Amino acid sequence: MEYILKIASVFLVASLKYFWASPYSFGLKLNEWETLFFMEAGGIIGFLFYYYFFGFLFKELKLLWPVVYNFTPVLFKVRFEMWLVRHRFKRVNARKFTHRNKIIVNMRRRFGIWGLVILSPVVLSIPVGALLGSKYFKHNHHFIPYMILSIALWGVISVGFFSTFMHH
Repeated sequence: MEYILKIASVFLVASLKYFWASPYSFGLKLNEWETLFFMEAGGIIGFLFYYYFFGFLFKELKLLWPVVYNFTPVLFKVRFEMWLVRHRFKRVNARKFTHRNKIIVNMRRRFGIWGLVILSPVVLSIPVGALLGSKYFKHNHHFIPYMILSIALWGVISVGFFSTFMHH
């Protein structure tokens, strides 16, 4: 039972924050092959789950919003409308091209799908990468295979790197 809990926790950590799954697994005294297999499985299955879940949310929230709004109590509707008016006023008066916006646009144009695929498992996290991928690259049919390949390669690199330092 303890072994199953170790495997499940490595799987869960890999599906949330992929980079920390291998040191966590070695800390639980799992060997390299167990670490690699369950880390890869957790990362890939977690990515697929989050990618399709966020895609479903983006699509369904547009359809469900009017229904949810009809059942919302009046007090919340009034507060939401007040917030919406303030938000629109701020947005109208806000600067359109800030330095930060320019950096984000340049990063997306310059690195695009490859920046997200390479950095997502290590720097960001699996859920954030899946969220951004389902938002910006849902029509690119190469995104999912590239992301799975990136997760697999980063898993091998991570296990190889941490096994040299945390070998038990």
